[in-house]
Amino acid sequence: MVSPFSALGIFLLFADITQAAFKPSFNNTLERGVATECKTCPYSLCTNQKYYDYDTIVSLICWTTGTVIDGDSTWLRTSDDCYVTQYDLADYAGEYETDLSFCGQDSTIEHITTAPATTKYNTECNICDDNSSCETIKYLKYGTDIAVTCWTDLGSLVINDSTWLKTTDNCYVAQIGLEEPADKTEIDYCGPVGFLQVNYTAPVGRSASPLNPETSHSSLAKHSPPSSSSDINKRYLLNITVGEDYARCYETPSSSSRLVKRYEWDHGVWVQEVDFWESLFDQYRFPNCDLFEGGGGGGDDDSDDTT
Repeated sequence: MVSPFSALGIFLLFADITQAAFKPSFNNTLERGVATECKTCPYSLCTNQKYYDYDTIVSLICWTTGTVIDGDSTWLRTSDDCYVTQYDLADYAGEYETDLSFCGQDSTIEHITTAPATTKYNTECNICDDNSSCETIKYLKYGTDIAVTCWTDLGSLVINDSTWLKTTDNCYVAQIGLEEPADKTEIDYCGPVGFLQVNYTAPVGRSASPLNPETSHSSLAKHSPPSSSSDINKRYLLNITVGEDYARCYETPSSSSRLVKRYEWDHGVWVQEVDFWESLFDQYRFPNCDLFEGGGGGGDDDSDDTT
C-alpha cells in the first residue's frame, strides 16, 4: 500500500517533469506598421481579449493552429492568455513549433456564438467599427440575411446608436442598419476593437470592381427622378446639414404637399438618397451602388490584423 507521503511525492515529481517539459517563453514584437487583435481562440471570428497597437512587445508562451492567414496556420498564445497570428509578428529566426511548446489540443477548438440578422439599408461591412476611417470589406444590399457573431457598444456613433456587430464575413456592421436590434443575450461581447488595416501585400481577389478611376464623382450624370410607380431600390443613409436659415420637409417630394417639419440652420438630418429629386453623387462621396448589388468588397478578407 502506498503511503500518503509517497503519493504526494509522486505527484510533485510528475508536476516537476510536466513543468520542465513546457518550454520557456520569449518575446517578439508586432510586425512594423501592424496593429492586431489578440483572440480568445486562434480563429478570425473569435472574440478579442486584447488589442495590440503598433510596436507592441508580446511575450509568447506556446503555439497552436487556427485560421490560415496568407498560407500560415500558426498562432501564438501570449502572456495575456490570448492568441495572435504568426503573420502579424516580426520575422523570427527560429521555428515557433520547435522553440515553444504546443498549447494543447483544446487550443485548436473554435469558440464562437452566432445569431441571424437582416440588413434594412444598403450596408457597408467594415474591417473595424467605424464608417469614416475603417475600410469596407463587403457591401451588403438591403434585405440581406447575415449571421452575426458578437457585439460592441463602443463603435462610432451612427445617428444615436454606437452598437456594431461582427459578421461571419469577418467585418462589422452598424446595428442601426439592421431590421431588428441584435439579441445580445445570444452572442458574445466582441471585446476591444481597434483601428485595423486591410492587407494589400498579398494578391487580392475581389468579387466586384471599384469605380472606374477615369470617372470622377463630379463628372457623373445626374439620375432622373424616380417615377411614382418605381420601387424603392436605394436605401442608403446619409447625414446632411441644413445650410440655409431653414429647410422645409414635405410629406411627399412636392412643395405643394403637406409641410411636416421645418429644420433650422446647421441642423443635422438623416435621409435616404431615394428621397431626393436628383442624385447626390455630384455633391457627396458615395460607394458605387453596383457594389451592393454584387455583394463585393473593398479589400481582401485577410488583413494586416488578419482578424
